[in-house]
Amino acid sequence: MATATTTLATVASVSLLSEAEFGCEHLASQLQNNGPVSNEFKASFIKTHNALGRRDAKTSPPSLLKPKYTCLTCSEPCMNGDRKAHTEKTGHSFYMESRSRALFCQGCEDMVYDHGLERSRSGTPESTTQADKRRFSESSADEVYVKSNANKRPCAKQGVRGLFNLGQTCYLNVILQTMLHDPILSTYFLGNGHQLHDCSVSDCIGCAVAEAFADFHSIDKPEGFAALNLLLASWRASPTLAGYQQQDAHEYYQFLVDRLHTSAEPHGDNHQKGCSCFFHRTFYGKLRSSVTCDKCGNVTKTEDPIVDLSLDVQVQAKKRAMGGTGSFAMPTLNGCLESFTSPEKLMADVYNCSGCGNTPQKATKQLRIKKLPAILCMQLKRFEHTFTSAEKVEGRIDFPLSIDMLPYTTNPNTTVDKSRYTYDLSSAVVHKGKLDAGHYYVYCRQGEEWMLFNDDQVTPVTEAEVLGVDAYLLFYNLRCLANAASSSSSSS
Repeated sequence: MATATTTLATVASVSLLSEAEFGCEHLASQLQNNGPVSNEFKASFIKTHNALGRRDAKTSPPSLLKPKYTCLTCSEPCMNGDRKAHTEKTGHSFYMESRSRALFCQGCEDMVYDHGLERSRSGTPESTTQADKRRFSESSADEVYVKSNANKRPCAKQGVRGLFNLGQTCYLNVILQTMLHDPILSTYFLGNGHQLHDCSVSDCIGCAVAEAFADFHSIDKPEGFAALNLLLASWRASPTLAGYQQQDAHEYYQFLVDRLHTSAEPHGDNHQKGCSCFFHRTFYGKLRSSVTCDKCGNVTKTEDPIVDLSLDVQVQAKKRAMGGTGSFAMPTLNGCLESFTSPEKLMADVYNCSGCGNTPQKATKQLRIKKLPAILCMQLKRFEHTFTSAEKVEGRIDFPLSIDMLPYTTNPNTTVDKSRYTYDLSSAVVHKGKLDAGHYYVYCRQGEEWMLFNDDQVTPVTEAEVLGVDAYLLFYNLRCLANAASSSSSSS
């Protein structure tokens, strides 16, 4: 595991951010060289500024108008919801808001301020006719204050923050990063789904996770942070977690989900009977086991709650070892799911059939998913333990960016709406090293981009890099719910 560190989080392979005087790195690319590109941008800025001033003077007061955003490059006016489409179509990134004539950067998705451009406003003929406008100058107290207190802005990387390793706590970091980047959980926690001030539970895991969400999304703290409260609450809740020994990320995920469930009010303690709380509906599914007697055909069905699917990659290895044309094919996630849900022969010494007078009979067992959770965790079982030894299964399992889970459910109707069964990859956890000396890191989707989180180190990566890793845990989101959650978060 990586050792504890006190260095600030960095974004590797990303160019250094421009100085705060440029507002953001996108604006810096236009202004910092004082060449033809800079002059053209400034001219467009002044032209749009003056045009909006003349138009607003002849119409209703700006405060009563819905804001429009005029493209500085082509002068096309856009409403708030049209900017993104215009930028994707044209590549134009900068707009001027009609009411305040503030500069808007679509790359940052926010207003940006540059004191040089603000000075250029004061030199225009239009601005000198407005008695209520104050001229900016080099000695302006306002300008000096803004320049002195402006900070570098992470722009599109905003919200990407690493987690400090507090001493072999990478198992906690990867699971927490996975949750912090989940749109469904973000909507819940950032929407005050768990009320910290109303919670009276001592060392509440729900409160600790809510604090982590608030800290992670604090825009004035771009550096990494330490999830100390969550670590301490986890130690107090589970003696096996206390201390700095090696821990399994999969087991910690199961622990965290269970504790989040118990932190919800109200919640049901009996998972067999179901529960209507947010965490049960989000994390818990249901697995059906059907055992069919080979002699009389009697079927025994049992259903159990699940928070993940543990898939045996050894089954894939054994099938490839049998030879044939497919012996060298890379194992796939779909293949693991097919093995998981395919019929399995049971010998007579492990099954007594009630239809045959509770006598031992050969039978066929099959697992199927009765209920899918909104957040689906799949563990690729890489750790094999026996009485005499323990080993790790190395090698890549091919997994997709999206997956249809309908074939692995109890639903025989293939004409149903498949969007209810379509999942998109949100995170991939990797374990590097040996059983007793390994390290976890995680790849998470950040909007339309992917980021590698290795404790407090954060690195942008490509989709191809993500799909090429030796994953240990895969997290998928139900597409219809994740999209709804993302829309809710962006509009709030």
